Amino acid sequence: MADSTNQTHNRQAVTEGEFYHHDTPRENEGNIFEQYSEKPSPPKKRPLYKNKKYMIFCGVSTVIIVIVAVVLALYVIFPKIAQSLLNQSNINVNAADITFTKPDALASQVYGKRDGDDLNTTFYMNMESSLTNTGPFSAKIVFENPVNVYYNDTLLGDIYFYNESHIAAGHGSINAVTPFVIKDTAAFAAFTKTMLAVDEFKWTLKGKLSITALTRTAHVDLNKEITLNGMNGFPDVRINSFQLPGDAPSGGILMELGTILNSPSPIGVQLGTIVMAVGYDGVNLGTVTAEGVNLKKGDNNITLKGTLVPQSDNASLAKVSTLFSNYVSGGVSNTSAVGISCSPDGVNPITWLSDGFKTVNLNVALTAGAPLKIINGVSMGYLDLKFDANAPYAPVINAPSVSAAYKLPFGFSLNVTALSQNITLAINTTGAQTDSFAVISTPSTPSVTDQAAGLITFPMNNAALNGITGKEATYNAYTYALTASSNYTFMVAGVAQTNAMTPIGAISLTNISFDVPTTLVGLSFLNSSATVINSIDVTGGTSEALQLAISVSMENPSDFSISTGDVSFNMGASGSELGVVTLANLTLARGSNTVAATSTFDPNASDVGKNILSTFVMGQENSLDISGFANSTDIASLAGALGAITLQSTLPGLTTAIVQGASMSILSDSIASGTVAVKVTIADPFTAGLSVTKVVSAATFNGMPLGNIDQDISSNPIVVAGKSTAQSGDLSMTMNFEPAAIALLMRELSVAAGLDTRPLDALFGLGGFHVDGQESVDADSSLFTNFNISEYTLKAMTALKVDLSLTSGITIGQYSTDLTFSQAGVAVAADNSVLQLIPLVGQPIVQQIVDGAVLSFDSVILSSPTNSGFDVQMKGGIANTGPMDATISFPSPLTVYWQGRKLGTVTMANIEAKADVGASFDVAGKFSVTDGTAMGDFAAYMINADSFEWEIITSDVSVNALGYSFGSIALDKFVTLAGAQGFKDDVTITSFDLPANDPAGGISLSAQTVIKNPSQVGFNLSGASFENFFEGVDLGPLASDGAAVFPPRGTSNILMKGRLVTQTSAEGIAALTKVFGNYLSGQSSSLTVKGVSGSGPQGEVNWLDAAFKALTIENVILPGPTSNLTLISSISMEDMQIDFTKEAWAPPTGSNNVKAQIQNPFGFPLGVTQLNMKVAATYGGQTVATLDVPDNSATTDASGMVTTHFSDVPFEVQNQQLFSGFVALLTLSPSVTFGLEGTSNAIAETAVGSLTLPNIAFNVDTTLAGFADFNGVATIQQLKVTGGTADYILVDLVAQMTNPSNITITLGTINFNVVLNDKNAVIGKVYLNDLTITPGTQSYSIEMHLGEGATDQAAVSSILSSYLTNQAVPVTITGSETSTDIVPLKAGLEQVALTSTMQGIQANLVTNVVADIDPLTGGITANAAVTIHNPLDTAFSILSVKATTNTTLVCKGYSITGNTVTIGVIDFSPNPPAKIEPGQTVTFENWPITNVDVFSSYSILMDPYTKVSLYQTVTTQVNDAYNTGEMQYFEDNIPLTILIGGTVPVPFPDMAYSDYQCQCGIDNSVTEDQFKNQTTCVDGTTVVYRNNTIEIPTATAATLSTTNTSNATLAANQTSTTTTSATSTTLVPTTTDTPVPTTTDSTTTTTTDSNPEATNTDDSSSPTPTDDASTPTPTVGDASATTV
Repeated sequence: MADSTNQTHNRQAVTEGEFYHHDTPRENEGNIFEQYSEKPSPPKKRPLYKNKKYMIFCGVSTVIIVIVAVVLALYVIFPKIAQSLLNQSNINVNAADITFTKPDALASQVYGKRDGDDLNTTFYMNMESSLTNTGPFSAKIVFENPVNVYYNDTLLGDIYFYNESHIAAGHGSINAVTPFVIKDTAAFAAFTKTMLAVDEFKWTLKGKLSITALTRTAHVDLNKEITLNGMNGFPDVRINSFQLPGDAPSGGILMELGTILNSPSPIGVQLGTIVMAVGYDGVNLGTVTAEGVNLKKGDNNITLKGTLVPQSDNASLAKVSTLFSNYVSGGVSNTSAVGISCSPDGVNPITWLSDGFKTVNLNVALTAGAPLKIINGVSMGYLDLKFDANAPYAPVINAPSVSAAYKLPFGFSLNVTALSQNITLAINTTGAQTDSFAVISTPSTPSVTDQAAGLITFPMNNAALNGITGKEATYNAYTYALTASSNYTFMVAGVAQTNAMTPIGAISLTNISFDVPTTLVGLSFLNSSATVINSIDVTGGTSEALQLAISVSMENPSDFSISTGDVSFNMGASGSELGVVTLANLTLARGSNTVAATSTFDPNASDVGKNILSTFVMGQENSLDISGFANSTDIASLAGALGAITLQSTLPGLTTAIVQGASMSILSDSIASGTVAVKVTIADPFTAGLSVTKVVSAATFNGMPLGNIDQDISSNPIVVAGKSTAQSGDLSMTMNFEPAAIALLMRELSVAAGLDTRPLDALFGLGGFHVDGQESVDADSSLFTNFNISEYTLKAMTALKVDLSLTSGITIGQYSTDLTFSQAGVAVAADNSVLQLIPLVGQPIVQQIVDGAVLSFDSVILSSPTNSGFDVQMKGGIANTGPMDATISFPSPLTVYWQGRKLGTVTMANIEAKADVGASFDVAGKFSVTDGTAMGDFAAYMINADSFEWEIITSDVSVNALGYSFGSIALDKFVTLAGAQGFKDDVTITSFDLPANDPAGGISLSAQTVIKNPSQVGFNLSGASFENFFEGVDLGPLASDGAAVFPPRGTSNILMKGRLVTQTSAEGIAALTKVFGNYLSGQSSSLTVKGVSGSGPQGEVNWLDAAFKALTIENVILPGPTSNLTLISSISMEDMQIDFTKEAWAPPTGSNNVKAQIQNPFGFPLGVTQLNMKVAATYGGQTVATLDVPDNSATTDASGMVTTHFSDVPFEVQNQQLFSGFVALLTLSPSVTFGLEGTSNAIAETAVGSLTLPNIAFNVDTTLAGFADFNGVATIQQLKVTGGTADYILVDLVAQMTNPSNITITLGTINFNVVLNDKNAVIGKVYLNDLTITPGTQSYSIEMHLGEGATDQAAVSSILSSYLTNQAVPVTITGSETSTDIVPLKAGLEQVALTSTMQGIQANLVTNVVADIDPLTGGITANAAVTIHNPLDTAFSILSVKATTNTTLVCKGYSITGNTVTIGVIDFSPNPPAKIEPGQTVTFENWPITNVDVFSSYSILMDPYTKVSLYQTVTTQVNDAYNTGEMQYFEDNIPLTILIGGTVPVPFPDMAYSDYQCQCGIDNSVTEDQFKNQTTCVDGTTVVYRNNTIEIPTATAATLSTTNTSNATLAANQTSTTTTSATSTTLVPTTTDTPVPTTTDSTTTTTTDSNPEATNTDDSSSPTPTDDASTPTPTVGDASATTV
């Protein structure tokens, strides 16, 4: 305060945090303190108060007053002042942003539930508020949360201010991030709707706050009303973009609205994802969605996306059409958007916010602002204009493919299906000015839309291009410009309406305006290409002029076709007017047009006209002018355009010759008269007919005058119809027929025709001609190759073309004129009449050639013979026929003679002779026999003779040479041909078959023969038959199977069929046997074949039979087989017996079933009834052994399988080493394949008799099933130990072995080693005595010498241990070098290896043990009475024993339960040895037990029903002979009775149910209640259940444990065994410590006791001691026996 006082003067004004003091009156009634200032007093008289004492007093007083005043102000006045200032202050909310994401600033604040905010009742608000009218001092404001927010006196919720606020100088700010906890959600939802709808609303804030100023804090009440702007229904909403980008996948159109929403409220809201329904005029357009919307004050850019949904009713589609049309045309459509939902986080809606948002109803004006330029181009395409004089300014327009280029501002699919429009056409005048002249209105027309290309294509059908009244001049300018221009652009404008298919349905778009230029290609005055006169036709004539029809080609280069009605043009030439051309009803299509025109033409009127006519006829061109004039058309709109057309064209010359040709014929009297007949063909190329009344003509050929015509034919004019030709009648033309002139003409024509003149010159030389140009040429045949004089002449005449000069008078219609012209190269046709000149020089030459010709035959083939004739094929030649080819024909048959006798006549086909060569011919003919006898004699002679001669005569030969036929030529020729020479050595049988027995008897025979015919005469017969002989015996007939063809000097393969007849004579059988024998031995037989008959298609022919009967053919070979014959293809022995005990290298062998497959080379049945064989068995190509099988009966089945047998035939070994290997293979392999080679002699029954088939060789492989090492297994079925010697234990075995073969083999006595597998040691031998092994699985008695030849004595002991402990021990029975003494068997038997298993027995040697513990020794020694049973079939003695006894305590209730204990050790050598006879049970007394465990023994006494396990090493002697050495033996479940000092132990007390479970083996699943109903253990022991305990007789207690065998733990890591009930599985120790399961039957054992003492038990409920106090000897009996 002192510092403040010192600063009274010169203090600065402070506006923040300090008060401003001055000396003016108080201006602000709201100030807390008076405002003052102090100034120093002027120097005056020192007043009293300046007295020092006074000043001290005043200072002290002032301090006191100030302190009091300050204290009053701070503690009494300040709180009221603070409340007043708060009340008068104003709170203005500048911004309040509502969010639903909790701000980080509130993360640590507590205002509600600790488990998170419920966004339906809590949101967050970022407030920016300003405070005004807060007073002059600086202060800190702290709100005491929460602050209540009221609306219309309803509590809406609480807000929290966590930050301090500061005020100064009358103002301040509150910037707070606060949660808003809604207290009344329904009220808040109602408020939200109000806030969205009204322009302002008022909140009342209630609560408390503290104001701190001047170090003083006042707690005041807050009750402040604040006014905020509402959103007023969002009155300012604008659409700044409207996009429809594409089709919605689910239907409709994708929609995007770029929306600017202006919010007047300072309250911002996190709306998140909003969904709104968009509509227009009551039609739901669809829903739109915006994401991430945060509404703030001012403009908010919101992109709404959604789908315009499809509309189904017409009214809705009409409204949607209006919406689209308004937008396209720039109009305004008032649309609405109604809120549906909002989700601040994009997923979860806020209930009160959504309820409020649903009240939002936005009215939005949708407009493009201006009409959209959718159509940006129009192409009229190709169009058709049809003008009519009656409506010259309204032509009809057809445009099939008008296209409008468009571009939509949208991307959805739109198919404009129909379009209508009103179009105005205008032309450009000056600058941008246009002048409209016509309109087109089109109705709605189907259209095609290519949206990708932006084209709408539609037709314009029959629309009128209506001129605008008063605009005719503009219209004329338009048509003139189209006619004159190559490209013409004009304007089209108008309005279009469309029907379109969209994804929302069919809509209509109206008021689509356009104003675009379009261009058409114009006519270019038809001068873009030449106008071509295609043809001129004369259609008629009047007396003044010819009438013409003209075909004109005109090119229309424009885009339109035009129809103009009749159009006329002037036609002229060289300044002369020739006529008027009229194009009637002219239509010019686009492109090339051929237009028909008419015209008049008067050639007589001017020289120009006559010249044009003459030159036109002679084919010359003429230029013509075609031009329009003022009256070219009657259509006003086209008059100016068509009248300006000027065209140049060329009149082509006439392409058709008037004289088409002529023909010339040489008449029969032409040579005498000197004239020929000529006919002229006149062509009329015009439509109008014409008449020729006069012909004056001169004809020349190569300048050489040919003839002249001068003839008036007006009386018989040549009349030619239009467009046709006509031939004149015969016109006489004078002609020179001098031979030299003709020869010269022919040569000139040949030259003109381009023919080779050398043949002609050669012929002229032969005929003595000499003409101009003729060359001297030798008549070489090469000149006449393909030379035909007739053709040559006719070809030469084709070159006859004459030049004409003529004047003809013609008349066309009524118009007559003289036509003078010349025509060159008129073809004159000559007919075949010109060939009449050829024979004048050819006849003598042909006869001379024929006389010098030589005729010969290569072959003559007779076929289809009958008694009256046959067909004949003649092949031969004719030589010396001249230098040219010729065809020699025989119009009449030739006559054939033999030895002066006429045989008959034969027709002969034409023969083609070759120049300088002659002819080779192969022609058919018909031979008619005129003398059958002479023919028969000739045929017999021809078959047997070497050659014969024919004479052939005729007088009617025709020769066709050089293309001309010369007839009546004579012929007389002799020819010689080779005969058949009796077919000596010319018949070969290549193969034959005897396929079956013949129905007629005997065996059918077919033979494939090859017959060589040495004769030039061949025979094609329908059949030929013969008879076969062998050594004078007729074997049977043989005839061709079908046709018998004997080609001349050729070979024929003929299949002959017949039969071997049955032979009944010895000679016949001998002959057949020899033939068969020869065949089977690979040899052939020589036959004699005699002819019988020959036949044609109608049967036998007499003159042929006579010839065949004269034929005998010797030495016809019947061949043997073509390869080595395999009659026997296989041999197999289905069984076999062989005995090696009689002769090792020649063991008797037999088989009851030998099968040999006979491969009969023929098909007839061959039944073998007897055979013998000499057989060599081979292997690897070497002989092993042989068999000589004598005759034995045999049978043969239908397949040729012969079955026979043999026995006791020595198998003579030829190679001992190979035989031994063969036997070894047979012993060890599944099968052996070897060879059988030798011969057989057989007797067979056939249809021709009983035949002997000797020396049938065979060499086959056969397979014999082997022993396959007896499948490698020998199964021991029975094993008994029956005796022993000093060297071995005798064991009798019965073993089963399998012989998979069919061999029965006798081996004698053999032996094998027995190998213990796990020791790989020999433990003995087995002997099979007098062994015969038969097929299949058999049991064999075997004697085993266990220990004989053993290589490991321990292994022998091991097998004994395993045997006695019921183990299955794998062994292998193997061969050795000493397995047999029979040498051939050694190699096989020594390799035999058979697996087997020796199954032991459950010996149970020790049946009972009674141990008497000596109490005087403290219980560490005892004596045992051991009962031993001998299960063997021989005696054995125990020489020494080392045994350990163990047991396992298993009952409950004792501390040692479950322990394995050792009772004691026996180490004892009985003297004498303890001997037990076979089947006996003997008890041996006083075997000392050492190391007795007293505690264990006492425990056993407490559990006396104990069975012990015994593990011992024992030395035994079998049969008082064989010492086994130390042998391990294990046995468990041996009953043990403990005596103490010879006294029976105390009876065992009653057992509880749980102990009984242990002792009696009851299944734990059996309940006590169930047990109460039982009276016996599972093993039959009687029990009594009394007073909840089990009473068991003491006498039976020792046997209770038989049903509950404990697991014993053996010393030396031996495996314990487990025995269960009647059949138990026991694990017994082996030397490899591997447990081997064995099966033991709990059977009753009979005991022979050396000191029997019976003990009986009467009462099962209590034990009864024996009367005899001596040490009892336990008795081992059945399962229920009592042991004491």
